[in-house]
Amino acid sequence: MKIRKYACIAISAALLMTGCQATPDQDIVANKNDNQASQNETSQSVDDTIAIDENADGKVVSEAISDSFDSTEGDVTIKVQADQVRAKNVPVLQAEAQSVSADDVKRWCNVFFGTEDVYEYRDKMTKSDIEEAILWRQQKISDRDGLLAEGYTEDEIDSTIELYQEEINNLKSNYDSAPEKDEGTKTDWEFHPSSYWMKDEANGDDEDWSKEDKTESLEVRGDYEGKGAHISASNRQDADYQVHDMFFVLNDEVDINHNADPVISREEAIQMTSEKLKALTDKEWQVDSADNNGNQWRIKYVPVINNLPCLLTDLSYDSTDAYAANLTYEMLEFEIIDGQITSVEWDSPMKITSADNQPAEMLPFDDIYTAFKNYMQVKCTMTSLGMASDDEMEDETTTGTEKVCANVNDIRQMYCRVKVKNSDQAFEYVPVYVFSGYASQGDYKEDWWVNHFCVVNATDGTIINTWLGY
Repeated sequence: MKIRKYACIAISAALLMTGCQATPDQDIVANKNDNQASQNETSQSVDDTIAIDENADGKVVSEAISDSFDSTEGDVTIKVQADQVRAKNVPVLQAEAQSVSADDVKRWCNVFFGTEDVYEYRDKMTKSDIEEAILWRQQKISDRDGLLAEGYTEDEIDSTIELYQEEINNLKSNYDSAPEKDEGTKTDWEFHPSSYWMKDEANGDDEDWSKEDKTESLEVRGDYEGKGAHISASNRQDADYQVHDMFFVLNDEVDINHNADPVISREEAIQMTSEKLKALTDKEWQVDSADNNGNQWRIKYVPVINNLPCLLTDLSYDSTDAYAANLTYEMLEFEIIDGQITSVEWDSPMKITSADNQPAEMLPFDDIYTAFKNYMQVKCTMTSLGMASDDEMEDETTTGTEKVCANVNDIRQMYCRVKVKNSDQAFEYVPVYVFSGYASQGDYKEDWWVNHFCVVNATDGTIINTWLGY
């Protein structure tokens, strides 16, 4: 059967579905209860018409659901097999993007490098570096047959030689001012325009940095467990898109062996990263996903607010919608290779600015389920799920009677960050119901990928398009 992967249909799917991303699959909360990692069941939504047990996991607003219905077009069957749904009374929160500060970078320096005595992460070519770079380009220019063997056309070879000669001239112009040895420059802890960190002696001084210099960055380098590493922080506030992020990365590449067994277990990887997380931020976090690829682990965390995890999904920057969000959802991701942390990314940190005085008044779950059902009947199609139609199939593994299915096997309450309309910077965290699962057709199950089929605002029953951020 021919299957179109989600990555290939992201733009069209963005117009049809609320987004697709793995739901939290590990109920470990970090930075909670006196900085101890603890087990915590994710809770769900609120319905005062049902009187239930008042425990820490919230009220039961729906018993287990078993349901099946067809889309309006009739090409997709939506199957719901989910456990009971729970919910907490939580307020709506006002928030804004949190710029990464020099103090944040210093904190990460102390965690990874054990010191704030660090240098700028800028490569400055020495005289010997420039000599080697010039020699390499001269050899390329003199070996036209070699360029032809590399696959260049005659026209491409002419333009490549012209580029190399221009770079040689630029390198020569920088030779006299180049140091004999790069001693490094102690950081001044100031954020600088991106071009400050991107100087390349092979390029001229006429490069246009106007767009890149809208991003202010701070980059430092140090040693982590005997290896060179750097920390990079960036802030960008412009209306076309915002950037607020921080990275820790080992400078030396570490090979990923896809055929190797993991050096540490899933539990060990989560324990390692949750312990590190306590030192990196003061927030509470929950594991969203833990993926293994040979000797590599990737552990993604989402913020936890009022004991509810926040939704993480993709966001489209290409939308022309005037109200679309221009800031990705907050997350923190670790990469571990051969049992060592090789990179950490903190994307779009948010700051809670205020909260409603009272918990939000939420709709009965029956109303929420009706909104979900109406949405799925109209918007859930084979195209939105990335599946092929019968006439597009390349083999006979399925028949016309084997419909595509959207299998909803998880319904839970979460917080979803939405953009406040008519505002560039203001956001809210609203309680939502997230209906998640996987697509299938015949014997094929795309259960390696958890799809957020529908996200319903628990306060008013509206559907949130997570691709647009509202």
